[in-house]
Amino acid sequence: MSVAPLGDVLRAVRCDDCKTCLTSPVMLSTNAFIYFKEYRDDEQSLTYPSERLVETVIARVTVLEGMMAEVAHTYSAKGKTTAAIKNTVDFGRIQSSGCLLQHQEIVDGIAWSFSRLSIPWWCKNRNRSLMEASRQRATRREMKTLSHM
Repeated sequence: MSVAPLGDVLRAVRCDDCKTCLTSPVMLSTNAFIYFKEYRDDEQSLTYPSERLVETVIARVTVLEGMMAEVAHTYSAKGKTTAAIKNTVDFGRIQSSGCLLQHQEIVDGIAWSFSRLSIPWWCKNRNRSLMEASRQRATRREMKTLSHM
């Protein structure tokens, strides 16, 4: 999972303190893959997430993976995952370094955009694994049938 929702949240945030708590001016070891996507080595054109935001993403992925098998088939999967992320993930570290006025807006943006991107990602990976398992069962049946001829 990536921190792709960062761009969505940053566009909505107007406060410099909040932007500072979500981004990092220096490249951390967790941002190595983002660095590889830079167009030029001598100029930074991409936005790097802060360590606090990376920790939040890890917590969100844990919440998502723990509940998607139960809610993926429901009509309101996005609402349920968004609510679970808001209630379970500790956004206090982001709040402590940003302003209090936009904290709820940031939490809402992070939770909603993460659910919007992660549910299709989870479903695609789940379908891929189910198809692979089905393919393996079909191959075993074919091999069993051929071995009896």
